[in-house]
This record gives sequence, C-alpha cells and structure tokens, in this order.
Amino acid sequence: MPPSSPHGDTFEHRMSARLDDLKPAERRVAEFVLKRPREVLFATATDLGAATGTSDATVIRTARSLGYSGLPELKRHLGRDLTDRTPPSARVAERIERTGTADGSLAHKVLGDGAEVLRETAALLDPDELDTAATAVAGARSVLSWGLGVSALAAEYAAVRLGRLGVVTRGARATGFQLADQLLPLTAEDTVLLYSPGRLSRDLEVVLDHAARTGADAVLVTSTLGPELHDRVRAVLQAPNSPTRLTGEILSATVVTDALVLAVAALVRDRATGTADLLDSLRSQLSGPGQA
Repeated sequence: MPPSSPHGDTFEHRMSARLDDLKPAERRVAEFVLKRPREVLFATATDLGAATGTSDATVIRTARSLGYSGLPELKRHLGRDLTDRTPPSARVAERIERTGTADGSLAHKVLGDGAEVLRETAALLDPDELDTAATAVAGARSVLSWGLGVSALAAEYAAVRLGRLGVVTRGARATGFQLADQLLPLTAEDTVLLYSPGRLSRDLEVVLDHAARTGADAVLVTSTLGPELHDRVRAVLQAPNSPTRLTGEILSATVVTDALVLAVAALVRDRATGTADLLDSLRSQLSGPGQA
C-alpha cells in the first residue's frame, strides 16, 4: 500500500502521471519504490540498482524522470508521507531494526547517509542566494540568529562564527513569550538569520512578520520551507535533511553556515582580520601565567 499525503502529492500520483514517459528499466525501479517504500528509505542508489536488476545511474535517472532533483528528494517525499502515517515510537523502532547494532555496518550506514545529505546540499546550494544572504548579513547593524528546536544549535554556531568576523550577532533559542524579548531590538538596519528545517511554527511566523514590519532582512536556512516562504525572506539557503534521520537535521545546516560565514568574510575582510587578531590577543591574555 503506497503512502498517502494529505495534499494528494504522493509518489503513486507522480508515477501515474509520468508512467508513459519512463523507460522499461526506470519503470521497474518506480514499481519497486511503490511497493516497498520503507525499504527504499534506507537504501542507497547502488542497493536499489541491485534490488531491481538495474544500476545506480538508472535509479537516479528514475528519480529525476519522476520530477525529483534526485534520489534524496524522492526519499524525503516518501519519508514525509510515511511519517504522517506512523507513530514516532514505531519510526524509532524501525530505524533501530534496519540499522542493526553498533558495528562497522552501522557506522557505514550512518556515514553513507551523511555523505548523501552533503552531496545533495552541494547540489542545492544556490550561489546567487548565498551571495544575497552574505550581503544581508555583512551589511547589517546586527544579526539575530534564531533556530527552532535542535536547529537552535546551528543558530548559536552561526552566531559564534559570525562574531569572530566582527559581525555583531545575537544567538537566540527562545520560544513563546521569551522570544518577544529577543525581537524587541530589531530595526530596519538588522538581519534575522533563521534556522527552521521543515516546520512553519507560530514562532517562525511571528519572527517573519516582525521582520517585515521593521524592515529587517531575513535569511532562511531550511530543508523544505523554501518554496512556501521565499517571498517573505531575502534569501533561502537549502539545507536538506536526511529522510532516514540516521544523521541529524543540523548536519547540512552547519555546512551551509560554514559557506555563509566564508562568503561574509570575503565582504568584511578588514573587519574579519582585525577581529581575528583581537581574538588571538584576548586568548593569549586569558591563557597567561596563573591560568589553569
């Protein structure tokens, strides 16, 4: 039974709409995905090629023929639909069952999953969006770096990295009423750097609305919210999540942050080098005689 979607955009619908355009080998791959979606989530392109008697290249071509950017996006689509229909406890149990014990095989699967996520991140990171985001951050009076849930860790990481360039940055992880205090200082001269993988929460809505009212720029680092929110922010940096959740949601967000920091550094070169010297001087004083 194929996974269903409340929005009607299921793998089955995509396959039906493009079935006549698929080559025989691609149709074989698509039929396998339709019948065994859970198995596909934890499989590599090589695994699927072997299971369908095709090749990894055919698997990737099939995904693209069905309207996906590649196999990772296809798997994320399957994963979202399966998540809607499966309790969290069952998802965790299945992840444990499919990955096995803490041996070399498990590590190989996790590292392979991470490598796949990073390959897709490289493919999806738009250079123009990155330049726009860097310009918004570099030109801001100050930056508010905020993340939702676990993504708050990526936001705080960004705040530290940008601060070391001399960019005045406040890391924020507050939600609810406490978030209001973080938003109070925002002006048209500021930029908000937002980390929210795939959930359009009430907090995120409020931050975006307040940024619009004040005239502050907004940069969004996200896995799936780009199409929905692109018109409400100055730039979207795509940071895809793992559909299997074998690797965490901040893996790609952290790497995207590193790219953003480097792009900002190129725009504030003198400030960055001066801040680096000051940081080194302060560290030397703090590690001087009498320090543990």
